[in-house]
Amino acid sequence: MRFYDCSDMILSLPPFLAGAVIILGTIAIAFATYFAARAVMASRGVDDSRDLAGSVVIRVSALHGLILALVFAQELANFDQIGETISREAAVIGDVYYDLKRFDVEETRSARVDLAAYTSIVLREELPGLADGENLSGEAWERWEKVYDAILALEPDGVRQETLKPLLVKYVREISSLRLMREDAAGEGVNSLFMLAAIVGVALTAMAYCAFPPTAPNLLLLSIFGAYTGLIVFFVIAFAYPYSEPGEIRPASLERLFAGEIRELSGAAAEP
Repeated sequence: MRFYDCSDMILSLPPFLAGAVIILGTIAIAFATYFAARAVMASRGVDDSRDLAGSVVIRVSALHGLILALVFAQELANFDQIGETISREAAVIGDVYYDLKRFDVEETRSARVDLAAYTSIVLREELPGLADGENLSGEAWERWEKVYDAILALEPDGVRQETLKPLLVKYVREISSLRLMREDAAGEGVNSLFMLAAIVGVALTAMAYCAFPPTAPNLLLLSIFGAYTGLIVFFVIAFAYPYSEPGEIRPASLERLFAGEIRELSGAAAEP
Protein backbone atom coordinates (compact mmCIF):
# COMPACT_ATOMS: atom_id res chain seq x y z
CA MET A 1 0.00 0.00 0.00
CA ARG A 2 1.38 3.42 -0.94
CA PHE A 3 1.97 5.92 1.84
CA TYR A 4 -0.53 8.48 0.61
CA ASP A 5 -3.20 5.77 0.72
CA CYS A 6 -2.36 5.27 4.40
CA SER A 7 -2.40 9.01 5.03
CA ASP A 8 -5.83 9.27 3.38
CA MET A 9 -7.09 6.57 5.72
CA ILE A 10 -5.65 8.37 8.74
CA LEU A 11 -7.09 11.75 7.73
CA SER A 12 -10.51 10.16 7.24
CA LEU A 13 -10.60 9.81 11.02
CA PRO A 14 -11.66 12.69 13.29
CA PRO A 15 -8.73 15.13 13.71
CA PHE A 16 -8.11 14.29 17.38
CA LEU A 17 -8.15 10.56 16.68
CA ALA A 18 -5.92 10.93 13.61
CA GLY A 19 -3.37 12.88 15.64
CA ALA A 20 -3.50 10.30 18.43
CA VAL A 21 -2.91 7.44 15.97
CA ILE A 22 0.19 9.11 14.50
CA ILE A 23 1.61 10.14 17.89
CA LEU A 24 1.03 6.74 19.50
CA GLY A 25 2.45 5.05 16.42
CA THR A 26 5.62 7.14 16.64
CA ILE A 27 5.98 6.36 20.34
CA ALA A 28 5.49 2.66 19.57
CA ILE A 29 8.29 2.79 16.98
CA ALA A 30 10.61 4.45 19.50
CA PHE A 31 9.82 1.92 22.24
CA ALA A 32 10.06 -1.08 19.91
CA THR A 33 13.46 0.01 18.58
CA TYR A 34 14.75 0.85 22.05
CA PHE A 35 13.80 -2.49 23.62
CA ALA A 36 14.96 -4.44 20.55
CA ALA A 37 18.37 -2.77 20.78
CA ARG A 38 18.50 -3.45 24.53
CA ALA A 39 17.73 -7.12 23.90
CA VAL A 40 20.40 -7.47 21.19
CA MET A 41 23.06 -5.59 23.14
CA ALA A 42 22.28 -6.96 26.61
CA SER A 43 25.24 -9.39 26.60
CA ARG A 44 27.67 -6.99 24.97
CA GLY A 45 28.31 -4.45 27.71
CA VAL A 46 25.82 -1.89 26.48
CA ASP A 47 26.08 0.10 29.73
CA ASP A 48 29.75 0.86 28.97
CA SER A 49 28.76 2.74 25.80
CA ARG A 50 26.83 5.60 27.38
CA ASP A 51 29.32 8.32 26.46
CA LEU A 52 29.39 7.29 22.80
CA ALA A 53 25.62 6.71 22.81
CA GLY A 54 25.02 10.20 24.15
CA SER A 55 27.23 11.67 21.42
CA VAL A 56 25.40 9.68 18.71
CA VAL A 57 22.00 10.70 20.09
CA ILE A 58 22.94 14.39 19.88
CA ARG A 59 24.11 14.15 16.28
CA VAL A 60 21.31 11.92 14.96
CA SER A 61 18.58 13.88 16.75
CA ALA A 62 20.02 17.16 15.42
CA LEU A 63 19.84 15.88 11.83
CA HIS A 64 16.41 14.41 12.52
CA GLY A 65 15.14 17.70 13.88
CA LEU A 66 16.60 19.59 10.92
CA ILE A 67 14.78 17.35 8.43
CA LEU A 68 11.49 17.74 10.28
CA ALA A 69 11.92 21.51 10.46
CA LEU A 70 12.73 21.88 6.76
CA VAL A 71 9.81 19.72 5.61
CA PHE A 72 7.44 21.42 8.06
CA ALA A 73 8.48 24.86 6.78
CA GLN A 74 8.10 23.75 3.15
CA GLU A 75 4.63 22.30 3.69
CA LEU A 76 3.56 25.42 5.60
CA ALA A 77 4.81 27.61 2.74
CA ASN A 78 2.91 25.47 0.21
CA PHE A 79 -0.18 25.65 2.41
CA ASP A 80 -0.01 29.45 2.49
CA GLN A 81 0.55 29.58 -1.26
CA ILE A 82 -2.60 27.54 -1.89
CA GLY A 83 -4.56 29.91 0.31
CA GLU A 84 -3.19 32.83 -1.69
CA THR A 85 -4.15 31.05 -4.93
CA ILE A 86 -7.75 30.67 -3.79
CA SER A 87 -7.85 34.31 -2.68
CA ARG A 88 -6.41 35.40 -6.03
CA GLU A 89 -9.01 33.33 -7.87
CA ALA A 90 -11.77 35.03 -5.90
CA ALA A 91 -10.32 38.46 -6.72
CA VAL A 92 -10.04 37.64 -10.44
CA ILE A 93 -13.58 36.25 -10.57
CA GLY A 94 -14.80 39.46 -8.96
CA ASP A 95 -12.88 41.56 -11.48
CA VAL A 96 -14.31 39.63 -14.43
CA TYR A 97 -17.84 39.74 -13.07
CA TYR A 98 -17.96 43.47 -12.38
CA ASP A 99 -16.01 44.40 -15.52
CA LEU A 100 -18.56 42.45 -17.54
CA LYS A 101 -21.22 44.51 -15.83
CA ARG A 102 -19.33 47.69 -16.68
CA PHE A 103 -18.98 46.59 -20.31
CA ASP A 104 -22.73 46.24 -20.83
CA VAL A 105 -25.23 45.09 -18.23
CA GLU A 106 -27.70 43.49 -20.62
CA GLU A 107 -25.31 42.10 -23.21
CA THR A 108 -23.13 40.36 -20.62
CA ARG A 109 -25.89 39.01 -18.39
CA SER A 110 -25.58 35.46 -19.77
CA ALA A 111 -21.80 35.46 -19.17
CA ARG A 112 -22.28 36.72 -15.63
CA VAL A 113 -24.86 34.02 -14.96
CA ASP A 114 -22.36 31.38 -16.10
CA LEU A 115 -19.62 32.94 -13.98
CA ALA A 116 -21.90 32.96 -10.94
CA ALA A 117 -22.77 29.32 -11.59
CA TYR A 118 -19.06 28.53 -11.90
CA THR A 119 -18.39 30.10 -8.50
CA SER A 120 -21.22 28.12 -6.96
CA ILE A 121 -19.89 24.84 -8.39
CA VAL A 122 -16.38 25.55 -7.11
CA LEU A 123 -17.62 26.19 -3.57
CA ARG A 124 -20.23 23.44 -3.31
CA GLU A 125 -18.76 20.66 -5.44
CA GLU A 126 -15.23 21.20 -6.69
CA LEU A 127 -13.38 22.00 -3.46
CA PRO A 128 -15.07 19.15 -1.53
CA GLY A 129 -14.31 16.89 -4.50
CA LEU A 130 -10.61 17.79 -4.41
CA ALA A 131 -10.60 16.77 -0.75
CA ASP A 132 -11.86 13.33 -1.84
CA GLY A 133 -9.17 12.96 -4.50
CA GLU A 134 -11.38 13.84 -7.47
CA ASN A 135 -10.39 15.95 -10.48
CA LEU A 136 -11.62 19.41 -11.32
CA SER A 137 -15.32 19.60 -12.05
CA GLY A 138 -16.22 19.14 -15.70
CA GLU A 139 -19.33 21.26 -15.23
CA ALA A 140 -17.21 24.09 -13.84
CA TRP A 141 -14.97 23.88 -16.91
CA GLU A 142 -18.04 24.10 -19.14
CA ARG A 143 -19.23 27.21 -17.34
CA TRP A 144 -15.77 28.75 -17.63
CA GLU A 145 -15.63 28.02 -21.35
CA LYS A 146 -19.01 29.68 -21.86
CA VAL A 147 -17.75 32.80 -20.08
CA TYR A 148 -14.55 32.76 -22.15
CA ASP A 149 -16.43 32.35 -25.43
CA ALA A 150 -18.85 35.11 -24.48
CA ILE A 151 -15.98 37.48 -23.73
CA LEU A 152 -14.24 36.67 -27.02
CA ALA A 153 -17.50 37.37 -28.86
CA LEU A 154 -17.90 40.85 -27.38
CA GLU A 155 -17.77 43.69 -29.90
CA PRO A 156 -16.32 46.79 -28.24
CA ASP A 157 -18.02 50.07 -28.97
CA GLY A 158 -16.11 53.05 -27.69
CA VAL A 159 -12.93 53.59 -25.70
CA ARG A 160 -14.42 52.25 -22.45
CA GLN A 161 -15.32 48.86 -23.91
CA GLU A 162 -12.10 48.67 -25.93
CA THR A 163 -10.18 49.08 -22.67
CA LEU A 164 -12.24 46.50 -20.80
CA LYS A 165 -12.17 43.61 -23.32
CA PRO A 166 -8.39 42.88 -23.18
CA LEU A 167 -8.58 42.92 -19.40
CA LEU A 168 -11.52 40.52 -19.44
CA VAL A 169 -9.66 38.11 -21.74
CA LYS A 170 -6.55 38.28 -19.55
CA TYR A 171 -8.40 37.69 -16.29
CA VAL A 172 -10.66 34.90 -17.53
CA ARG A 173 -7.60 33.03 -18.79
CA GLU A 174 -5.95 33.51 -15.41
CA ILE A 175 -8.90 31.79 -13.75
CA SER A 176 -8.09 28.58 -15.65
CA SER A 177 -4.43 28.76 -14.56
CA LEU A 178 -5.42 29.22 -10.94
CA ARG A 179 -7.78 26.25 -11.18
CA LEU A 180 -4.98 24.01 -12.41
CA MET A 181 -2.77 25.17 -9.55
CA ARG A 182 -5.50 24.20 -7.10
CA GLU A 183 -5.74 20.75 -8.67
CA ASP A 184 -1.97 20.21 -8.57
CA ALA A 185 -1.90 21.03 -4.86
CA ALA A 186 -4.56 18.41 -4.17
CA GLY A 187 -2.51 15.61 -5.72
CA GLU A 188 0.86 16.27 -4.12
CA GLY A 189 0.36 14.70 -0.69
CA VAL A 190 3.28 13.83 1.59
CA ASN A 191 6.61 12.79 0.14
CA SER A 192 7.25 9.15 1.04
CA LEU A 193 10.99 9.85 1.40
CA PHE A 194 10.23 12.36 4.14
CA MET A 195 8.16 9.80 6.01
CA LEU A 196 10.97 7.27 5.64
CA ALA A 197 13.47 9.79 7.00
CA ALA A 198 11.16 10.63 9.92
CA ILE A 199 10.62 6.98 10.87
CA VAL A 200 14.30 6.10 10.50
CA GLY A 201 15.26 9.15 12.54
CA VAL A 202 12.99 8.08 15.39
CA ALA A 203 14.29 4.51 15.21
CA LEU A 204 17.98 5.45 15.16
CA THR A 205 17.63 7.95 17.99
CA ALA A 206 15.73 5.44 20.12
CA MET A 207 18.30 2.76 19.29
CA ALA A 208 21.11 4.99 20.54
CA TYR A 209 19.29 5.30 23.87
CA CYS A 210 19.76 1.57 24.43
CA ALA A 211 22.81 2.33 26.59
CA PHE A 212 20.49 3.87 29.17
CA PRO A 213 18.39 1.60 31.44
CA PRO A 214 14.58 1.48 31.00
CA THR A 215 13.79 3.46 34.12
CA ALA A 216 10.55 5.39 34.40
CA PRO A 217 12.20 8.81 33.78
CA ASN A 218 14.11 7.49 30.76
CA LEU A 219 10.99 5.93 29.26
CA LEU A 220 9.09 9.15 29.88
CA LEU A 221 11.76 11.15 28.06
CA LEU A 222 11.71 8.66 25.18
CA SER A 223 7.90 9.00 25.06
CA ILE A 224 8.19 12.79 24.91
CA PHE A 225 10.62 12.53 22.00
CA GLY A 226 8.35 10.13 20.11
CA ALA A 227 5.21 12.15 20.85
CA TYR A 228 6.65 15.46 19.68
CA THR A 229 8.03 13.88 16.51
CA GLY A 230 4.61 12.33 15.87
CA LEU A 231 2.95 15.72 16.41
CA ILE A 232 5.21 17.35 13.80
CA VAL A 233 4.54 14.52 11.35
CA PHE A 234 0.80 14.97 11.94
CA PHE A 235 1.08 18.69 11.16
CA VAL A 236 3.07 17.97 7.99
CA ILE A 237 0.43 15.50 6.79
CA ALA A 238 -2.36 17.95 7.63
CA PHE A 239 -0.71 20.77 5.66
CA ALA A 240 -0.02 18.43 2.73
CA TYR A 241 -3.78 17.86 2.25
CA PRO A 242 -5.10 21.45 2.20
CA TYR A 243 -8.66 20.55 1.21
CA SER A 244 -9.23 18.01 3.99
CA GLU A 245 -9.52 18.37 7.74
CA PRO A 246 -7.72 19.15 9.99
CA GLY A 247 -5.60 21.35 7.71
CA GLU A 248 -8.48 22.42 5.49
CA ILE A 249 -8.19 25.83 3.87
CA ARG A 250 -11.46 27.67 4.17
CA PRO A 251 -12.21 29.57 0.93
CA ALA A 252 -13.32 32.65 2.86
CA SER A 253 -12.61 35.06 -0.01
CA LEU A 254 -14.74 33.00 -2.42
CA GLU A 255 -17.50 32.73 0.16
CA ARG A 256 -17.54 36.50 0.68
CA LEU A 257 -17.64 37.09 -3.06
CA PHE A 258 -20.48 34.61 -3.47
CA ALA A 259 -22.49 36.12 -0.61
CA GLY A 260 -23.64 39.12 -2.66
CA GLU A 261 -25.45 39.45 -5.94
CA ILE A 262 -23.43 36.62 -7.47
CA ARG A 263 -25.34 34.13 -5.30
CA GLU A 264 -28.65 35.51 -6.54
CA LEU A 265 -27.54 35.41 -10.14
CA SER A 266 -26.25 31.84 -9.82
CA GLY A 267 -29.85 30.74 -9.29
CA ALA A 268 -30.68 31.98 -12.77
CA ALA A 269 -28.38 29.35 -14.24
CA ALA A 270 -30.80 26.64 -13.18
CA GLU A 271 -33.79 28.36 -14.72
CA PRO A 272 -35.06 26.97 -18.07
